[in-house]
Amino acid sequence: MTENAPRAVPASPAPTRGTRRRRNPRLATTSGVLTYVFIALAVLLPVPYMFQLPGPVFNTLGDYQGDPMISVSGAKTYPTAGRIDMLTVAVSGGPGRDVFASQALGALISGDQTVVPTEAYYPLDTTREDVTESNAVEMSSSQDVAVAAAMEQMGKAYTVHLSVDEVVADAPAQGKLRKGDRLMSVNGKKLDSDPEAAQIMSRTVQESDSLELGIERDGKTKTIGLTPGTVDDRKAIGITMKQDFEFPVDVKFNVDGVGGPSAGTMFALAIIDELTPGAMTGGKHVAGTGEITPDGAVGPIGGARQKVSAATAKGATLFLSPADNCAEVMAAADQSKITVARIDTLDDAQTTVEQYAAGNTSDLPKCPADGADNNEKGQ
Repeated sequence: MTENAPRAVPASPAPTRGTRRRRNPRLATTSGVLTYVFIALAVLLPVPYMFQLPGPVFNTLGDYQGDPMISVSGAKTYPTAGRIDMLTVAVSGGPGRDVFASQALGALISGDQTVVPTEAYYPLDTTREDVTESNAVEMSSSQDVAVAAAMEQMGKAYTVHLSVDEVVADAPAQGKLRKGDRLMSVNGKKLDSDPEAAQIMSRTVQESDSLELGIERDGKTKTIGLTPGTVDDRKAIGITMKQDFEFPVDVKFNVDGVGGPSAGTMFALAIIDELTPGAMTGGKHVAGTGEITPDGAVGPIGGARQKVSAATAKGATLFLSPADNCAEVMAAADQSKITVARIDTLDDAQTTVEQYAAGNTSDLPKCPADGADNNEKGQ
């Protein structure tokens, strides 16, 4: 009987160079899942940022939703031409509105958007309703101040009264001041009829350990003593104030859904244009921005990069920039399409527009090319 010879078991061929190893299917699956997780997080994970982008542009000399954006009555008005554009910034995110990581990344890559931490603008407990109310109050105040600045520029007299709008509960003013009290003086400084009354009041509160307020209530004057305390982590007496203006003309603003104080300078220019013969712009397209005070000082604003971008896209050929925004504006402006002029006051703004309308651009108070602070014209 013959025994069967043992069978040789063929050896596995040794891997040769260039032979691709087969991937572990479980590792491939895990890697794919992780990729989808990271993508989902980028799309769905909220981040504490908000970003600014160019918003709508409004011609203050034109119509909005079928009605004049600014209408003046009570004095002779004159036809005008051209455009004086007010500019806005659209904000994505902030209190009550989520921004996701992928959106923030896209905004960073974009040249006309700015990403900022939400906390840099709003306290953590700020609500969407708080933001809406604050923007509306700032816009309403900027309109009154713009009329005051226009009247001041034109030499027309007006009066202003500062009064208590609200008293904060458990604040030093509670029980001593009431809503509607007219603030006549603070520590001997006259407030009534002073366009800068609100600023004087706020500054005196910050600088003083005790206050003597002269007020008018129900037609009678009296003196109230107060000691400032701490309200919302700052020195205060716990009131909000309201300025009531009495102007020689009646100005109505037709603006809806826009907040903040930065349109003040352009509002003031449009009012002056309507109250003076001829078109201030000479029919040209002007845009700009800037918060304004009753005495005509122009202050910086946020979103300057977005505003000069929106102005250029809309076809403006002159941009009025507050001095402190020069660096940001010059970094973002396409100077082959738009001329940037620096303004410190409403008088600067009016003079600049009139010079530009006349074709005189050599003497405009231009922002320096490097954005540095420079007061010299034509530099």
